[in-house]
Amino acid sequence: MLRPQISNLKKLTAVALVAGFSISSCHVDDTDSTSTVTTTDTSANMRMDNVNTGVDTASMSMPSATTTMAADSNAASAQMTTAAPATASKGNAKPNPAKKGMKGKVTVAPAPKNTAKMEMDNNGVYSNVEVIPSFPGGYKGLQKYFDDNLTYPMDASNDGVDGTVNVSFTVDENGKLSSPTIQGERLGYGLEEEALRVVNKMPTWTPGKLKGQNVKTRFTLPVRFQLY
Repeated sequence: MLRPQISNLKKLTAVALVAGFSISSCHVDDTDSTSTVTTTDTSANMRMDNVNTGVDTASMSMPSATTTMAADSNAASAQMTTAAPATASKGNAKPNPAKKGMKGKVTVAPAPKNTAKMEMDNNGVYSNVEVIPSFPGGYKGLQKYFDDNLTYPMDASNDGVDGTVNVSFTVDENGKLSSPTIQGERLGYGLEEEALRVVNKMPTWTPGKLKGQNVKTRFTLPVRFQLY
């Protein structure tokens, strides 16, 4: 009688062990599944974090680009502001409203009489000589040259500005002109620039003389700009 009972008990024990194993397997699978899901969620979160980080980085880089553009814009504005005074510089001439928009002409006058000693400076240039340098054709030739070559500056005409510009230059032993500069107060409005431009284009002069010899001579030419 005991053997059948023992046999039945063994069968029940075996069934219980199998059932227990099955439950354990299911539990492990559930745990693994949950672990997998959790890992997947973590990876997704990491990717999302990376995406968010990328967005934040882009957002951070945009102000830098904007700042650079603003800096470039400010630099360009600063350059324009710096350049403006050079173009808009009006010099010391006083505009005459009554002469605004009038036509302009220029006349050249003989150089003022020089009473300085006839001595050369450290550069071998005389400021006074016995025979002063002269333009080909004399005074009339010089006036015609200016009539044909000088253009009255538009800024000066528009603002009613005229006056005399004194241009000083050296005439060497061969009559070649060099080193033209403006003497005295600057009028502005483009008058000095135009006078220098015309002088720089001049042909060869007849050189100055001292004791019968050609010498380097400093010559000052008054150029009078007039509106009429």
